[in-house]
Formats: sequence, structure tokens, C-alpha cells
Amino acid sequence: MNMEVIKKYLDMFKIALIIVVVTIAASIFLMTKIIPETIAYFGNSTKYSETESKLAAKKAELETAKKNKAREEARAKEGIEVKAFYKNTNGIGNSTADIMAGEIQEINDLIKFYGIKIYKVNYTYDPADDIFYKEKKDDYAVCRMNVELFATYMKFQSFMKDLYKHEHFLDIQSIEVNPYKKDKSILHIKMDLSLYAEKDPNAGASREVPPSSKSDNGSSGDDLNLDLSF
Repeated sequence: MNMEVIKKYLDMFKIALIIVVVTIAASIFLMTKIIPETIAYFGNSTKYSETESKLAAKKAELETAKKNKAREEARAKEGIEVKAFYKNTNGIGNSTADIMAGEIQEINDLIKFYGIKIYKVNYTYDPADDIFYKEKKDDYAVCRMNVELFATYMKFQSFMKDLYKHEHFLDIQSIEVNPYKKDKSILHIKMDLSLYAEKDPNAGASREVPPSSKSDNGSSGDDLNLDLSF
């Protein structure tokens, strides 16, 4: 083999070696660029997903806030007031009777203020069928007040107007009104009210439950011997 052939093969080997070196160098260069960018891409993709989830949660909160605001505005437009629950500020006792005592007194005082005669009143504490008691009995105390009253039309009308404007949330469940048989100018009223109060977990010892007032004979009131002079 002469020198020219050997030289030819050496030149070909050099060219092949240069191609291999360039290929390796290019691969290393691409890897240093592509791998970090790929890692950054997947990292950004994860961050984007987290951001998208947070954004969706914020949008849901915003929609809820908008709905609540729209509901309150609709109520305000219709003259429906969202009332607060009664809170026992005396801090005396933690039984339902203790918690509700102040609210019950407010209703009784309102009845007496208009000179309405109380014939019968019964208190049922935490009735099992009340929705607040069933769903939130750890947070709210409930008193169902069944009252039987006698009043003139004007006095009862004035009382009802003030009852509807009462500052605390209450539920007028039923009202039955009939003329008193012995005097048609007097109304015989049967009313069921549900009164509510927020519980205070820091309240002290309970006190005696206020007794219910009932008529002696349990009659319908038609033979009532009360002073009904208004």
C-alpha cells in the first residue's frame, strides 16, 4: 500500500472523527438547553394548574358573594329586613330557658304594652321538629311560644305591626283570630311563635325555668271570667 492510499484513509478518518466530535458537542449543547427548558416547562405547567385551581376557587367565591349581595338587595327592595338573632348578654345560665328569658320577656312586654289580655301561654323549649334545632342545636336556642290572647281589633293590629318590626329574628307560625262570642268587638286570638337566640358557650350556671301560664279550666275562652274592659 503506497503512501497516497494511507494518506487518503487518514484524511477520511479525520473527517469522520471531526463529524463524531461535532455531533457529540451538538448533542451536549442541545441537552444543556433542552433539559432545563423541559424541566422549567413542566414546573410552569404545574404552577399554572395550581394557579388555575386557585383562580377557579376565587371565581366561585366571587359568584357566591354576588348571589348573596343580589339576594340582600332584592330583600331590601321588597322591604324584607334581614334580622339578627337575639343574644343573651346577661351571661347568666346556659339552659335554653336562661338563654331565651330576655327575648320571651320582650314579647310579653310588647303584649302588655298594648293592653292585650293574656289568657294562656305555653313555652316549649328546643322543639324537635324545629329546623334550627335539628340543624344547628349547638349554636341556637329555640322557644316555641303558644299564646292565647284577647284584644280589640285596633290594639291587636298595633301589636302585630310592632311584632313584625321586632329587632330580632322570629317566626310567626300561625295565627287564628275569631270574635269573642260574648262581645263581638273583642278578638279571641291564638298564636304560635318561634323565638330564637344564639348560644353563648361561656355562660354560667342555669337558673330555674320560668313556668308556663295556663288557664285553670283549660276552656276555649268562650266562658272566660276575665276583666275584658278595654
